[in-house]
Amino acid sequence: MNKKPRIILFIVLSIILTLFSQTSQAESVKVGKTKALVDDTGFSLHFNNPPRRIISVSPSVTEILGVINADSLLVGVSLYSYYPSSVKGLPKVGSYVKPNIEQIISLNPDLVVMSYDGAPRSDVNKLRKLKLKVAVLRSEKFSDIIKNINWLGKVLERQKKATEVAGYLESRYAQIRSLDWETPKPAAFYSIALDPIISVGAKSFINDLIRDAGGMNITGDIDQAYPKLTIESVIARSPDILVFSTGMGNALSMEGQLPFWQRWKNIPAVRDQRFVQVDHDIINRPGPRVIKALALLAQQFHPEKAMAIQRIMKNEKP
Repeated sequence: MNKKPRIILFIVLSIILTLFSQTSQAESVKVGKTKALVDDTGFSLHFNNPPRRIISVSPSVTEILGVINADSLLVGVSLYSYYPSSVKGLPKVGSYVKPNIEQIISLNPDLVVMSYDGAPRSDVNKLRKLKLKVAVLRSEKFSDIIKNINWLGKVLERQKKATEVAGYLESRYAQIRSLDWETPKPAAFYSIALDPIISVGAKSFINDLIRDAGGMNITGDIDQAYPKLTIESVIARSPDILVFSTGMGNALSMEGQLPFWQRWKNIPAVRDQRFVQVDHDIINRPGPRVIKALALLAQQFHPEKAMAIQRIMKNEKP
């Protein structure tokens, strides 16, 4: 008679232990859903839920958020962020090199994305001390652009779209880069400004664009993003092509710079009048539209490949 109550007690205890075990597993799954991602400063960010109020302190990040269909989550953007068109009316939070910290705080974001090259570390640290989630992303190479697209896709649960965009860009980029360029490759010099003369070096993604478009960046051996040069140095490096960007203001445009360059007839590019213009929005921003800059440069460097490049780009997306 005593055995039966013991058996019943054993069964009850077993059920309680089973329920406890299931409850513990449910809680651990919930904890397991927390996302931890590391940015390019080595800082770990933890997310229980995808961010819903984002501030982009970089025009290129703004463009990435647009192509992965996350621009609706933006509550503030940096100066010169006007693509996609949906962000034009958003509050401005300063430039990527001089953010407005007070404005950022007032918008109550749950994620702030800043540029590795531009963001002052003192500002990044100040925001982090206020418990704001700040991601700092590097953009020195084309591979960094792909990495940033996928990183933001993971954080914002836009992975499917991010994978699609990244795959499209990588495919077009690889097809253009792998074309059989005629040799020798033209030596190119990207003239950003004149006083002082500024170009792009090994730490700029534009160096990748020039190289992968079948050119040779004459300042690609300088271990900086935007080195300053003397006119004597440019002459000694003997560029075959001068590259300019449009939309940067009169003094920085090709028309504004040519009176200076035309004085140096011993530069092959000036002697042969080989000048290339590229929209500054697509060449200067390490975002999804750089594929257009790559295609344009490649066609200018290698006119014989123009038809092949146009075929590669015929189904072009943003």
